[in-house]
Amino acid sequence: MMNVIENIEARINQKITSIIKFNPEKHNYNISVPYDCFAIMLRLKYDPEYYISITADHDSGRYGFEELDPEMGDYIAGREIPYYEYYDGYIVRLDKRESVYKKDLKETVTITASSAVHESEVYTIHITRNANKKIRNLFKLNIYHDEEFDLNMPYELYVPSDYDPKNKYPVMIALHGTGERMEPTEAILQKMAMATCWAEDSEKGHNKCIVIAPQCIIKYDEDDNWTTVNQFVHKRTESPFYSMPQLKTVWKILNEIISKYSVDKTRLYLTGTSSGGFGAYELAMDHPKTFAAIIAVSCACNPAKLDKINDIPVWVFHADDDPIMDPSWTLDPLLPLMEKAGINFKLTRYPKGHIFWQSGHFCWEVCYHDKSMRDWVFQQSR
Repeated sequence: MMNVIENIEARINQKITSIIKFNPEKHNYNISVPYDCFAIMLRLKYDPEYYISITADHDSGRYGFEELDPEMGDYIAGREIPYYEYYDGYIVRLDKRESVYKKDLKETVTITASSAVHESEVYTIHITRNANKKIRNLFKLNIYHDEEFDLNMPYELYVPSDYDPKNKYPVMIALHGTGERMEPTEAILQKMAMATCWAEDSEKGHNKCIVIAPQCIIKYDEDDNWTTVNQFVHKRTESPFYSMPQLKTVWKILNEIISKYSVDKTRLYLTGTSSGGFGAYELAMDHPKTFAAIIAVSCACNPAKLDKINDIPVWVFHADDDPIMDPSWTLDPLLPLMEKAGINFKLTRYPKGHIFWQSGHFCWEVCYHDKSMRDWVFQQSR
């Protein structure tokens, strides 16, 4: 008797190949996914005479807020896993609420092939998502009071557990995007590897460093961000690139860390995702001759100030199908100008469909898992 289901592929954003080695005779699978994984895409090859049903303990829908505005809809979507024609696959969406990260996430997916005249065939996939508590607990929450702007900025700080003041440590500043402004500060560490990936390497004795992950609090109004990008979107200013007080506070936090710890000032690094990428670029432009490298993810920068960073290596990450920072107006016009300015940059451009959830904008779920990028950063110095 031939197997009804001939193949099952399970893919996550962080890994382009299937994380399941399918054997038709094996009906139960156990897989582990990283803490910043919020979806698994399943692709099946099966006998077309059968009907396929895929269910999960629960499908977590699109959003990750603890309390949901009913107008946003689509939070708990039910147990039936939807098929997405654009990706040619079924997408199992994993819960991303902060409360879930108190422990590892457990999820079971059941794939049933049924027919009116034949016996059903069932496969189960047991998913475990690591909450990454061991690394997160190495970060300490601090509050910096900026008297100039009467602003209290929370920031997560990682210092190597075997810190020795006799050594000098590089510093990585990690700037989150717009969504994290309204979430608990710890969400910066829970839902993305932007800050924790450096600490994880460091604890293994590789690329030891200090990591600063500040949170852009909303001080004045809902358009607050690292730069005026939100104000620009809402037609309140003519440029998305002006620094806001929150970004100026980050500079002060950096200087406080330099005064407190043994820091290698020739190896200060910046990374940012989405609006945090705008902030990373702008902070480097506001303080030329300071930073040694920039990792810019799903963002853009001020083309009029490229001369301010023409001595800083940059690695750009962007997806062709980014619906938020469409490359046609963020990336494509910028690249020739970066070349003209003499900027030494690398580009990783993900093709359409490579990042399947929530969209191509979330390419930080891929790039911070790139060990070659992380090693490249620490090879840069002023």
